[in-house]
Amino acid sequence: MKVNKLWAALLATTFGLAATATPVVVEAQAKKKAAAPAMTGPAVTKKPIALEPASLKWGMTTKQVGEAIDKQLDEAYKPLYQKVSPGVNQRALDAQLLEEKNTFRRSKIEFGKLPTAVDNSPLRGEYSYLNKEWMLSMTRDGKTRYFFFIQDKLWKIIDEIKLAKGGPLGANFQESAVKLSTTYGTPGRIIPPNPDLGMFATVVDWKDATTHVRLIERGETAIAIAYEDNATMQNIESLRPNKPKQEDAIDPAVAAAIRGPDPEPAPPPPADNKKKK
Repeated sequence: MKVNKLWAALLATTFGLAATATPVVVEAQAKKKAAAPAMTGPAVTKKPIALEPASLKWGMTTKQVGEAIDKQLDEAYKPLYQKVSPGVNQRALDAQLLEEKNTFRRSKIEFGKLPTAVDNSPLRGEYSYLNKEWMLSMTRDGKTRYFFFIQDKLWKIIDEIKLAKGGPLGANFQESAVKLSTTYGTPGRIIPPNPDLGMFATVVDWKDATTHVRLIERGETAIAIAYEDNATMQNIESLRPNKPKQEDAIDPAVAAAIRGPDPEPAPPPPADNKKKK
């Protein structure tokens, strides 16, 4: 995605033009703003960043988050209970609700000594190993939500969302960025990909007094929205005393196996059999 085009689309929200801006207008605005200085930090929102459900708070323990999710699921199941009569169907619904609550608790993945399958997903880099970190997840209504904990305190939530035409977040990354800029009352900061720094997707971010939000591009029809606790982010280095090994470092035993046995010493040169005259 062209950063100038995205930046122009976000600027259009400032003037209330997001819904009517045409590609020609977008490109014209991009040219006018080409020399605009880059933001040095996340855009500061004019409206507070809210977590959903409202019962979720930064610093919650794993148990407290589980209880909050239980209440959220109870509310989600109320319309279903209103449609069933006491008896077999209600007991089946009870079992379904209980299983969904238990599935959430069983989803726990600890980032301890051993690698996990999460390392092969776009979530790689959102956590560290050997620093008392773990993750819980749940999938509902086309959205997968990941809850990240450090020292048993909730500090990050990431929503993986599939986009659709006419959906609440639009049909593509640019439309999602415009909608969130409208929600937060200001255009977000755009961070283009930088493979040299391990950043392979375009990001737009905002912050308020307590929370940092990142909108992350996940291809043409999907996005991720990451919510992070500002206080934890400020202390993340001290909370992660164990640093990862260098990516290009090779275990000596593995290196030896790849290299193979040491070569045999070269034989001595053949003796000179010529007779001296």
